[in-house]
Amino acid sequence: MVQTQVDLVLVTYESRPVLPAFFHSLRQFTKPPFRLLVIDNNSKDQTKAYLQAMRKDPFFGPQMRLVFNRTNLGVAKAWNQAVKITSGRYLVFLNPDLVFTKDWLQKLVQSAARHKKAMVVGVKILNPDGTIYHAGANGKIRGKGQMDRPGLFDQEKKVRWVQGSCFLVKREIFGKIGGFDERFFMYGEEVDFCWRVRKAGYEVLYTPVSIYHYRKGSQISRAARLQLRRHSAQLLRAKWRKK
Repeated sequence: MVQTQVDLVLVTYESRPVLPAFFHSLRQFTKPPFRLLVIDNNSKDQTKAYLQAMRKDPFFGPQMRLVFNRTNLGVAKAWNQAVKITSGRYLVFLNPDLVFTKDWLQKLVQSAARHKKAMVVGVKILNPDGTIYHAGANGKIRGKGQMDRPGLFDQEKKVRWVQGSCFLVKREIFGKIGGFDERFFMYGEEVDFCWRVRKAGYEVLYTPVSIYHYRKGSQISRAARLQLRRHSAQLLRAKWRKK
């Protein structure tokens, strides 16, 4: 089974409130074998203690590794850190505020394996109320705000970029285009990465695997989030308007 080649990568920061739902659904809907790397960006709440407890769990413990950073490195740096200390053919980058659905990982990996030129594979991100948050983007985000239903965005499709709360990357692409741009502290790093993948002649693929995203992964103020989003948007414009 190709899943033996999968490293799941979870980056946490002040994420304690959402972790029980994440781990419960991961246990319920994810078939081993897989490896789970959790990188904590110096949380000050009870995140570290919770992760250490999960490390002792019989289901997660044998395949789970914890890394505790001394400072908050941001998302892109933590993802690059994960690339260096994992070895699987596929890396699946995850937010802590996710709830999974049945056989999500098996379906995601099968889709990646079918499409040889696709170096990034994203999923159907749903809001808690069942509306679509993101189904890939071609100019604009597909499906945003629509109530999900059978037949809606249920086909694999090449897209320009996918949303970064849950997406697969084939390890081989890092040797061709490098890692994530560490100037993006949070937000925008997956967009930049997808654009670099496509510029290098490879594909970004959307696959209709449903994942619920609660968008409360870190206890960061609304003002701080807005500032981070604006900064990332400025970086993207400055970097890609010259291309």
